[in-house]
Parts: sequence; C-alpha cells; structure tokens
Amino acid sequence: MPNSHNRVTDCTPIVMYLRADDCAATGTAEYLAGLGMQVAEADLAGASFQRAVSVAEVPVLLMGHQVLDWPVSFSTLCGQLETGGEDRLIIVMTNRHITFSERHRLSALGNVRITSVQEDSKRVRDMIRDWMRDRTMLGYRVLLVEDSKTDAYLATKYMAEVGVDVLHIRSAMEVLDAIEDFQPDLIISDLHMPDCEGDQMARIIRQDRDATMPIIFLSAEGNSEKQLLALAAGADGFIRKPLHKEPFIKVLKSTIRRSVALENRMRRDPLTNLLNRAQFDTNLRRMAERGEQCALAVLDIDHFKSVNDLHGHPVGDQVICRLAKLLEDGVRSTDFVGRMGGEEFALLMPSCDMENALAVLNRLRVQFSDQQFLPESGNPFCCAFSAGLVTLGADYHLSYKAADDALYESKKEGRNRVTVRPSLA
Repeated sequence: MPNSHNRVTDCTPIVMYLRADDCAATGTAEYLAGLGMQVAEADLAGASFQRAVSVAEVPVLLMGHQVLDWPVSFSTLCGQLETGGEDRLIIVMTNRHITFSERHRLSALGNVRITSVQEDSKRVRDMIRDWMRDRTMLGYRVLLVEDSKTDAYLATKYMAEVGVDVLHIRSAMEVLDAIEDFQPDLIISDLHMPDCEGDQMARIIRQDRDATMPIIFLSAEGNSEKQLLALAAGADGFIRKPLHKEPFIKVLKSTIRRSVALENRMRRDPLTNLLNRAQFDTNLRRMAERGEQCALAVLDIDHFKSVNDLHGHPVGDQVICRLAKLLEDGVRSTDFVGRMGGEEFALLMPSCDMENALAVLNRLRVQFSDQQFLPESGNPFCCAFSAGLVTLGADYHLSYKAADDALYESKKEGRNRVTVRPSLA
C-alpha cells in the first residue's frame, strides 16, 4: 500500500496588508494577525511600514477593493510587482460588485483572487495556507510515462527541483498498476510510444470514472490536428519537446493547482476538508475489492444535539472541526478519514489489525474527551465520541453496517467507548 501524500505542512506565511481608509480587508488582516501569522503593512502603493520587508518579496498580498480608487498608487504598485507574479497570491476583498473592467485592471497585479467580506475569514486563512503549501509543489505526485531515458531524466530533474515526487515508467502497459499504487496528482506522458500511443493510453485511463487526474502529453509532434486529436482522447494539455524548464514548471504548477482545487470541491467535505461520504465509499470499495487487510471504524460525537441546542450551531461546527483535525492529525498518512454526515465520521486503516486499530481509536477518544470548548456565552464544556470497529470484509456495505451496529452498541453501553465486532471476511 503506498504512502498517501505527505505534503508540506502549514508554515507561517508572510502576508502584506495594503492598508487604506475604510478598507474592506481590515477585519481579515486583524484576524490573520490574531492567528499568529506574520502580517506586515504597507500603503496602497506598496510602501512598507516595516523597512525590512519589501512588497515585492512577500508571497501573499491582502488588500481591499479601495486599491482601484487610487490610480496613481495602483500604477506604482503594478510597477513594484513586475517580478515573481506566478509565486505571489493577491487577495482582494470587497463588499460590492467588481465589474469586468475592474477585474481587467486588477489582473495587471498578477495572480488575483477576489473574495467577499461576507466570506468567513477562515476561508481566507485556508486559501493562504494552501498557497504557501503549494508554492514548492512539495509532495505532489507525478506519474511520468516516457520511453526515452534522456527526456525522462530532464523532466524528472526539473520536477524534483520544485519538490515533486516522480514515478517514471517506460511503458504504457504499466500505467494502470502505477496509478493504483502511486495515486498520482498528474500524469505526464510521451505521445508516441512503441507499445501503445499516448492518446490510446489516455482513453484506457479514462475508462475508470474515478481517474480524473490531468494528463499532459509531451511530444515533438508539430501537426496541430494530431495534437487536437490527442487532447480529444482525454488529455488536458500538450507540451512541445524539447522541454524548457521555466514554461514546463509553470504549466505543471498551474495544472496541479487547478486539479487539486477541483478535486477538493468534488471529494471533500466543505466544513472539515475531510473526504466526503461519496469519496470515502469509493476508497472503501477499492480496498474491499483488493482484499486488503483494513480496519474500519465509524465514530459519532456523543450528545451532539445538546451542544447545538445549548450553544448554537456555530459552536457545534467548532466541535466537529476540532474532532476532524484530531482524526486527520492522529492517524497515518496512508489512512482515510471521512465525514459521513452531521457528527458522524469514519476511519479506514489499511494494513492494520484490530489490536492496533483499537489502540489508535482509544488514544484519539481520550485526546478528544480531554479537549475543552469555550463558548462566548456559557460555561466551558467537553465532548466525547463513541465508535464501532470491524475488519473490512469483501462486502463493504455489510462491513460498514457492522461498524455502525457496533457504534450503536457503544451508545447503549454508556457512550465514550469503542466496541469491536468480529471479522466479516
């Protein structure tokens, strides 16, 4: 079983806040600083109030739409941001509609994202963290299908220099096994190969409805009609050989970022960023079909309705997010964690026997019950969860039901416990 993605963890980002009177971004800047992020300040022209920090050096800029109201400052800022555009995130916050012509002006600044002040500030925090994480592409996986040793060496070298994990195979015949084992974020393939043409390989990959990762072809092919036909087979891009590092890496970063963002919207729970139920079930089915030894647990927060009734749904969301982070941080990178709906979660632990799985669940259970929640009104309180644990069998539906039944038994026996059910294999 492969290790899942060990991408770079959150590092402390540097945010430059471009301050203005009645700025739409003021509240968000204060929120980010309160989280411990390094937030420097500058005026709308990019003149920093901290001499050691230059606006051109900061990876994230935060500003309000008011920057559009000061043409001279805006022009000066554009001049300061002429370099490093691809590796800088510019967040523009607004409390009004931004027209097309205004968006066109903002595009001169570089990589701009527009967000409403009505959005939760946590969304901006997550956007910044994701950007900082992805700047180096550290830990993202690319499957390279290339029969030329020379071209493979060059592509691998360029990708390794920005932190990409590369698996190189020389034959299209190996691609399905490589996808299953390596779980790539992107496939880069030569278009012309002796055993199977790249476009034919793309059609074969796309026969699996879950194989949604982008495919980019590398080729010296100059015939535009053949290029279009290759793209029509299910690919997402075409790069001419010989490779040149800078444009190659730009395409690589852009493609992976868009793909991961789309995948997260499709397969992740929006509140917790854990796998949603559909994606968790997909992984459950795959593990069952492969006959992998897996432990399956279903968890549920005890007395969660009373949390919402006493403290309100925003506090309830905090409890859900706290447990989600505890689960994600407290298991291996090869494990799958999903939010199945409401206050119910599930864990799938490949290559894990019942004894070890039970130890993990009890550790997480104790850690969660020790955490304290501090509502704005009312007294501090603690929560707990109950769980049911089974060995995954050939029928994953029956396995999930057995784990759910074991969870129900934990509830009947007094909650804050884990019940183990016999194997269904």
